[in-house]
Amino acid sequence: MDVTDLAPGIEFAGCRVEEILGTGGMGVIYRATEISLGRPVALKLIAADGASDPALRERFEREARITASIDHPNVIPVYAAGEENGHLYLVMRYVPGTDLHALLRREGALDPVRAARVVAQVADALDAAHAAGLVHRDVKPANVLIAGEHVYLSDFGITRFQEADTQITDSGGWVGTVDFMSPEHLQGEPTDARSDVYALGCVLYTALTGSPPYRRPTVPQTITAHLHDPPPRPSDTPGVPLAFDGVVGRALAKDPRDRYASAGDLGRAAMAVAQGEPVATGRGSVAVGEATPEFATPTMVTSLAEEAGVTSVAPTAVAEPETEAAHGAPPPAPPPPASGATRRRRPPTIRVQRGRRRRFVRLLTVVVLLLPAIGVIALVQRSGTSPNGPLTRTEVNDLAQSFASAYTHEDERSLRRLLTPQARRVGTGDVQNGRVAVVGEYHRQFAADDIVSYDLSDLAIAGGRAGRAEGHYTVVRRGRAPLAGRLVLGAVRWRGEPRIDLIATEPRG
Repeated sequence: MDVTDLAPGIEFAGCRVEEILGTGGMGVIYRATEISLGRPVALKLIAADGASDPALRERFEREARITASIDHPNVIPVYAAGEENGHLYLVMRYVPGTDLHALLRREGALDPVRAARVVAQVADALDAAHAAGLVHRDVKPANVLIAGEHVYLSDFGITRFQEADTQITDSGGWVGTVDFMSPEHLQGEPTDARSDVYALGCVLYTALTGSPPYRRPTVPQTITAHLHDPPPRPSDTPGVPLAFDGVVGRALAKDPRDRYASAGDLGRAAMAVAQGEPVATGRGSVAVGEATPEFATPTMVTSLAEEAGVTSVAPTAVAEPETEAAHGAPPPAPPPPASGATRRRRPPTIRVQRGRRRRFVRLLTVVVLLLPAIGVIALVQRSGTSPNGPLTRTEVNDLAQSFASAYTHEDERSLRRLLTPQARRVGTGDVQNGRVAVVGEYHRQFAADDIVSYDLSDLAIAGGRAGRAEGHYTVVRRGRAPLAGRLVLGAVRWRGEPRIDLIATEPRG
């Protein structure tokens, strides 16, 4: 049984399926009815490929327990979790209404008081999660659910759905996670509660102005802006009070130690300035315990650092006692200076194997610059454990040739075997997340054209734990003009075998 095959009326895990709400690389989410109580629920299913991975299963179970333990009015409750017919599942509260992303698209920027109220509720949810040892890592408008005046924060890393991660605007801009990622997250450094504070600051700016703070024409430019540009001033938007500049500026500080020490501090500051009141002294961080759980599907940038040997580091949200923890959080500061100004040294705990990480960051930069219209192509997603060591150049080359052969013969089964379950395909105007979606796109291409051959040329091959094949492709089609362009394949070792984790293409103009 495929997780997308549950038709309305089918019963699964004590629930009657009503309709599909969303699909993605890791599975599917349904609106359903819990039969025993007759209440509406959201039923999330993990695909069988994920359920068969022992490491993913263990992390899924741990995350489900932790998320279920968060008893907070702004966190969606988990009613049940388990396995049925080879699929891991979660039963959660169904929240009718909309999400902040859809609301902003429909209505534009929010009134400052309403924007502050939304952010304050999300901040309360984050404080509860951080206190339980969870870092969300994907705080963004699409994960902020709005039911009337009540706000819920959803998706604590148990599943990732395509609708939330890969929407493309009419102008071709990226609406995904990169718009709300902290500089340390983008650079593959360990994240803690203050990374969520940064993301929430981005959400506050977006709610106030209608656009993310560092939106640029391409993803590489957006990443560069997060890393180097000073925070924009929301007061440049008519109707936004000047005092919000200090709140947003502090939340978006490049150095985590210059941000609010907790999400709640940011939420309270936003409410204060929205109501024209002075900002109270911050209460400090609530992050305790293991602040960087391993389950959440890593962003592709983080994966590079992990492949470079950076271990999971869980610093508390206050790294040095002489800063916020000792003296209390200072009042909102003006936006931090642009890059080049003097910055304090980071704690040594986040400098683990920095040299190897830098090499991978340089690799990332080279590939991103080669394909600026694609942006995220070089951010290779996670792989499983690597018991047989790094990929050799021969293995990566063989993988590329096997991909070309499978495409030439329109062999969807072979293509499927070459991909990891989390594989992503990125084109200039579309993205597919997950092996099922990627193969589905190639099925569409095969149905549209009679393929004669798929030829690769000028291949540059790199081995390692995150391998890469980069070059030119030409698709020869019977009765039609050939298609040509640039291709990057990201390769990892999954369950001991070389697999394609990323396919990025840029057609020749």
